[in-house]
Amino acid sequence: MTLNELIMSADLKKKFNHIYNYERFIGSSVALRVIQSKPIGIWEFLIPIVFILHFMRNKQSRELFIQNYMFTKRHALDAAFKMLKKGLSQEDVISGVEEKTRALLTAPETQGIYSDTIRQQQMDEIELLFDHYGRLLGVEGGDYDALARNAYGSRPNYVIFHEQLKSAEKKVSDAARQTLGSKADVEALLRIESATEDVRQLRIEKIFRI
Repeated sequence: MTLNELIMSADLKKKFNHIYNYERFIGSSVALRVIQSKPIGIWEFLIPIVFILHFMRNKQSRELFIQNYMFTKRHALDAAFKMLKKGLSQEDVISGVEEKTRALLTAPETQGIYSDTIRQQQMDEIELLFDHYGRLLGVEGGDYDALARNAYGSRPNYVIFHEQLKSAEKKVSDAARQTLGSKADVEALLRIESATEDVRQLRIEKIFRI
């Protein structure tokens, strides 16, 4: 690898970290708003990556919530990063994600909790995020806010993406609620959706304040 290639790779990794840290911040901020401190049962650690959680408990469940929130984000970000770093096609990296999510359908701990309906909606969200992250990784910027401004150019353009993401996440949530049935905590879902919107709106204000 040449010096120029090493520099480009390091720059790409920095942008990857900016995006990852932003998404972790959003997930953590939402978790702090919606999850209350209560004892957690051991079996609940087996719950898969689904937005609708039928438990809202202590710090351990906050971290589990963040991991659930990050599931689609991390798959999309890893795929976009891998494509750009290794020069692969979108089809190649997305097919890898499809295989990983499909494997969850047959995992013993996800039976009755994860479904192909959820997976299909998650893949739609992942493809939306894949395009978004590819856009961010393709511009220059010293932090997430700068990447967002440089990639989208204006607040209205970024808000269009924000609304598309909100719609995609809502479809995942609806699919999960349908799959979980009576196990789904609908009230918790509404709190999650409201908190996520509030946190993101605050960040949008920060990004385009200048």
